[in-house]
Amino acid sequence: MVAKQRKKPDELIAYELLSKRKQLNEEEKNRYRSLARGFEGEVMFDTYLDKLAGEHIILKDLLIHHSKYCQMDTILLKNGKVFLFEIKNFNGEFYWHDDKLFMVNQVEIDNPIAQRDRAHSILRRLFQSLEIRLPLISYLIFVNPECTIFQAPQDKHIILPTQINPFIRQFPNTANLTSQEKQASEKINVSHIEHPPFKQFPEYQYDELEKGIPCYKCGGMSTHPKKQGIECRMCCGHVEKGKEAILRISDEYHFLFPKRKITSSSFFKWSGRMVSKRRIFRILQQYYEKKGEHRWNYFE
Repeated sequence: MVAKQRKKPDELIAYELLSKRKQLNEEEKNRYRSLARGFEGEVMFDTYLDKLAGEHIILKDLLIHHSKYCQMDTILLKNGKVFLFEIKNFNGEFYWHDDKLFMVNQVEIDNPIAQRDRAHSILRRLFQSLEIRLPLISYLIFVNPECTIFQAPQDKHIILPTQINPFIRQFPNTANLTSQEKQASEKINVSHIEHPPFKQFPEYQYDELEKGIPCYKCGGMSTHPKKQGIECRMCCGHVEKGKEAILRISDEYHFLFPKRKITSSSFFKWSGRMVSKRRIFRILQQYYEKKGEHRWNYFE
């Protein structure tokens, strides 16, 4: 049973939207790639856990605060124990030396064992405060099948890509969930911070973003009206219904500029003047709540 689903990070969503409307600099591209790779790895590990037999509870993508903030990739409650998984989607060849991880070009990278151990420490202290007395065991999971790690230590609870399936299969499938495990899951879930006081977001301004309707399929901005739809003339030729396109970019607009009011005029500009104000007004009126009067109308 999945008690908390995984959600794509807001920062990653922002980069996905911005990459269609502006040229990202190198620092932004690197951050975008890192976020995308990390999320893909977590989703990849989810598919392995889908094969898990027997009763269990899975909590994904938790932000916990206990003296410090810490992101927990995946927590599993099964067989009377709690398992914390730190997931890494590394690609390429690496080697371990003196408890440090290096790329083959001898560049040292952030120590993933230290990251896992930090999360373990914060979660353990949270357990103490919540009076959760289940054993806590933490693993570092390298999920990418194209990742090779030479000289990986054998005693550090590290699971390499080729070991994941055998690791999942070794969990007994006979034990039933206990009330203690269920109560622990609820306590951990309640401790998750849905709206943290900090929010990492790329910097951007309205005026620097290209106006128009990006293609739903390929993300290209070379779209044009076609009857009642929007056609991509860049590469894929995808045609999207006009109403669906308007609602989609209205969600994007509200996500990127939550403090800006949605009006038919502002949306006319945001869509690259591709759809008439009258049609935009009709669609917004149908799916949003209208506020204000006459020319001061806006939608929420």
